[in-house]
Formats: sequence, C-alpha cells, structure tokens
Amino acid sequence: MISVNGCKEMKKTSILLTAFMVVTLFAFAGCDLLNNTIIQEGVFIEEEEPETEPIVIELPTSDQEESAELVWEHRFATKPMAFGFANNDGSKLIHVLYGYEGPDSDKDEEPETTENEPYVGDYDEDEGDGFVPNNFLEETGFDPDMYTLAVGPFGALWPINFSKWQDETPQNNDRENANNFKNLPGFIFVQKGWKLSKNTTHLLTDMDTLIDSMLSISPPGWRGNTPPMADETVASIEKHKERKVEWTKTLAVTSDESLIGLVLFEREGNDMLFSIVYMGEDKTLFWDNHAVYDENSTWRVDAGEEPGSFEPLVLARFDEGLMLMLTWNAPGEELAITLYENEGVFVQAEGLTSVRNMP
Repeated sequence: MISVNGCKEMKKTSILLTAFMVVTLFAFAGCDLLNNTIIQEGVFIEEEEPETEPIVIELPTSDQEESAELVWEHRFATKPMAFGFANNDGSKLIHVLYGYEGPDSDKDEEPETTENEPYVGDYDEDEGDGFVPNNFLEETGFDPDMYTLAVGPFGALWPINFSKWQDETPQNNDRENANNFKNLPGFIFVQKGWKLSKNTTHLLTDMDTLIDSMLSISPPGWRGNTPPMADETVASIEKHKERKVEWTKTLAVTSDESLIGLVLFEREGNDMLFSIVYMGEDKTLFWDNHAVYDENSTWRVDAGEEPGSFEPLVLARFDEGLMLMLTWNAPGEELAITLYENEGVFVQAEGLTSVRNMP
C-alpha cells in the first residue's frame, strides 16, 4: 500500500519526468525548426561554385533546312549511278574516264607485290572469273564493283560484272562510239547470256538503287516510232502553257497510261521553247528549254531549229517525287540527262549527266 507522501513523491517525480521529456522534444523540434529557418533564409557559409559554360541550344533556321533539291542531290551523290555505252555486239560496256595516268613503272617489268596486293598484269578475257583489278584503280575514285546492273532504253535491265580497266591506245580518235570502243580509257563491264543494245548509252547502277522504284515504260509506236499526242492532250498543254504548239511526239507510255512526250511550241519573235513533259493521272510536269532562234543551231550545234531526238532510259518514283533519265541526240554528240521533280516541275540534275562525242 502506497502512502500519501509516496503519491506526492511519485507525482513530483512524474511531473519532473514529464517536464524533462517536453524539454527534450522541444529541443529536437527546435533543431528542426532552426535548421528549416536556416535553410529557408540561406544562412550558410557560401561556397564558390565552379564556373560552367552556358548551354546554348541552336534552333534550325530556314537557311539550314534541307530543301528538296538538296535531298535529290544527296541521293545522286550517295548512290552508284553512272553512264556507259555498249560495243558493237552488245557484250561489253565502257564507262569512259579521261584524266588518269597509269602506273609510272614499265608494264613489262613486274612491280614488287605483297600478299594483299597481288599483281595480275594485263587482263586476258580467256582467263575467266577470278580477275583481281590492279590497285591503281582505287586512285580514280570510281569503284567499279558497286555497279551490277545496266539499264538500257525504256528500262531494259541487264546484269553486268566488272571486267577490267582498259588503257587508252594511240589509235583513240576521241569518238565515244562502238567503232572506237577498244581504244578508249575506262572501266569495262561484261554482260553474259544476253546482248545489250549495241552502241547505246546505258545507266550503270546496282540492284538496290532503282529496281524497286522503277516504273514500266515502253515505246508508244511500232518499232520505236514517235506518234504525235492526242488532240485533247495538245489542247490541255496549250491551255496550261498559254502558248500554241508547233508539234508533239509521244516518247513513251507507262503501264498506268501516263505518257512522256516532247513538245515544240510555236516561235514567238526570237524566243524558242520546247518541253519534255510527263502527263499522269495526278500530275503534269514540264522541263522547259528556252533558246534564241538560230536557223542553224537553236538548241544544239548544227541541229537547225529542231531540239533533237530523245529516248527515255528510266522513269522512277521515290519519296521525293519522279525521276526521269533520257538520252538527247543531236549531230556530233549525245547527252544523257537526269530530271527530278521539284516544286511541280522537272529540274535537271547537274551532277548526273554524260556527254558522248560521237560524230
């Protein structure tokens, strides 16, 4: 049994204990409050922070944005595309390359070789497969092994293989035709099993660059004749160009009944105009060529008032639009030109063309 005094002592002790606990709690709480106050008021010894370069984010400007033209030029520059022409029997193609001088060493003297650089000497076609090209081919900047496909007139396809580098001979008369084929400097490709279109320009490329994008085209008339366009088509062209038409030629038709044509417009003073036109269900594209009238050489030397003759090689559709390749013949030389769709018209690709001097 606990006495009254004992109860008082216990109460006193309890009060003291309670007071101690309260003081202790406030002490801890006070630390937190003090710390919070210090943090909030920033009462700290400041330490110098290391200097850092400001982050600058450069936003693209209109000058930096890649135009459709640059996209096309990038495509042409990064894909294997070049031009060559076939010999008289259609078994070989040559991509002519001037401006290269061969090895300085005497061809009769076999140079030093290593295991990775075998010397193969002059190429003999009878040796068959297994030919290893001379190392100097790399110095030209042209990689012939990238080209595995030849595309001829109206999209005809032939597989090809690189055969050899052909040195220029003293008999070269600078004519890029089949009769002078064996005298020209360049890369020789062979076609086995079929015959290429003889003495004809071909696009050299690979299977991946064009094969999935090419559209089927064919000659519009019997044996390559080029009939005029229909009257309603001519009327549509005159309305679109606001100019009278002199004559038209249908160069090719597609599987979806689109057409590729040549249009010569009537002369207006000394202004002459012809156009290559693509007319499809969803679009019409023109490549316009103005010239000053010249009785003898309006567009091409010694071609008179006529623009010359055209033959389509390739019509292809890419994400950027249509691409059209044609040969353009006139007295003395043949051009291979590439047109691409840009802002509703055809534009000529300056970097993908060839000139054959072939009078």
